[in-house]
Amino acid sequence: MAPDGSHDTGTERHIDARALRFALIFPALLAVALVAGGLLVGSRLPHGVLLPWGGGALALPSFLAVGAGTIIVLGAGIGCFGARTTLPRTLRRVLLGVAMALQLAACTLFAAALLGQAGQGELPAVRVDGYVMLMGSGLAGAMGIVLALTFKPDEQWTSSDDAALARMLEEEADPAAANDQLAYFVRPRGSVIMMLLLAAVLPGSLLALLSPWILLGLVVAALAAIALLSATVQVDRRQLTVKILGLIPALVVPCQEVAAAVSLDIAAGDYGGVGLRRHSGNASFLARSGAAVVLRLEDGGKAVVGAPDLDLADELSQILNRRAGKTPQQR
Repeated sequence: MAPDGSHDTGTERHIDARALRFALIFPALLAVALVAGGLLVGSRLPHGVLLPWGGGALALPSFLAVGAGTIIVLGAGIGCFGARTTLPRTLRRVLLGVAMALQLAACTLFAAALLGQAGQGELPAVRVDGYVMLMGSGLAGAMGIVLALTFKPDEQWTSSDDAALARMLEEEADPAAANDQLAYFVRPRGSVIMMLLLAAVLPGSLLALLSPWILLGLVVAALAAIALLSATVQVDRRQLTVKILGLIPALVVPCQEVAAAVSLDIAAGDYGGVGLRRHSGNASFLARSGAAVVLRLEDGGKAVVGAPDLDLADELSQILNRRAGKTPQQR
């Protein structure tokens, strides 16, 4: 049995029972509440009720049946998918949040139709009470977001757990491996950033007399250039990864492909210039000239990654040299 009890009698449990119960019971309770509310105002609807989307009038029981069925289909139909542990955790949260929002919105819609057509005092009867619909829809959206953010899916034994176990075993065999990870941010020099912004703003201010879109376009282009030269550099026991703005993978070098690494003070022009460069099996990402780590790869190619200073470059090269040619131990 897995540590979290997610395997029963040798087979993986694919359903989160707690989430499934919620996905089935909550819409059922909403449907019951709609029926109870409809019966309370039923005396003011002697000629039947129009469905919110139009059509002929239905008898109150038929209207309530359609409303209850819609709530259950939306709530349970979508929510049950959120109970499947084979789906990604984030997707499960989104599905349950969407199910919550839709079933509450459906309940609000049919309740607004009942209250609008029943009328109150001197207020004229309408097909759907707009105030009820507006307030209920706001609540539905808010509750859907709250559920998506707070729902905690059942923990399951996944590939990430296998990787964590492999790391733990490796650390026990080699305590120094626990320090084989590093992350830092690289960006152009402040003077370069200021120069790019001034190069956009100064001529853009003059050309803005022709069209303000020119100034906006130049500023956006300058910000995009700065963004493309800014990245996070991360290394762990598996690989070296460079992500532009910490989001877009630009360069990935598995540790098993590294033959050796050395920290140097380089000129960006010697390696093709700043930014992401690829040529003849070589790759580099440099935000500026200065500290960098040059990697010699097993296939004969090279990879170059910039660093804020030589101390970080030294630390990165030491980790890569320790990890060179190695892969994480597998269980």
